[in-house]
Amino acid sequence: MTAGQADLALGVSLDLGNAAGIQSAVLGDLAFVYAVAPHHPLAGMKGPLEDELLQKHRAIAVADSVQRGTALTLGLLAGQDVLTVPTMHAKLDAQLRGLGGGFVPEPMARPYVESGRLVVKEVERASRVARLSYVWRGNAVPGPGLRWWLGQLESPATRRALIGSHGRA
Repeated sequence: MTAGQADLALGVSLDLGNAAGIQSAVLGDLAFVYAVAPHHPLAGMKGPLEDELLQKHRAIAVADSVQRGTALTLGLLAGQDVLTVPTMHAKLDAQLRGLGGGFVPEPMARPYVESGRLVVKEVERASRVARLSYVWRGNAVPGPGLRWWLGQLESPATRRALIGSHGRA
């Protein structure tokens, strides 16, 4: 967005409010759950999982796609084995196969939890909730497509639908 490669970005979790020519508005909050496959060793553990225990098991992480600036790492522990995958869908697939555990958006995990293909585990650390925004270049007159999108995003129903369907194919 800051490099001028897009007019609108949805689901931005970083504060870009200080970037020149960028405007933003809140899209909504997205809760994450820690999930593993039912055959993963952590699935049968009782009580909240402590960081010391999580550190002994591989985490699945999505590679940061930042092209310029500083990459961002969330939810990983120092010294933990990490399998890095290119997309959130690949992360979910790896977790469904029991290759590791990690935090995934709750709406993305929900159908797999309901069908028994994923198990949500309580963790000792604080729950993860991401405040997502949408950002757009505000330093020029928006074209008709951007005006339409910005109008749609004013609707709470549209914002809820985007948050609630996050990660679904």
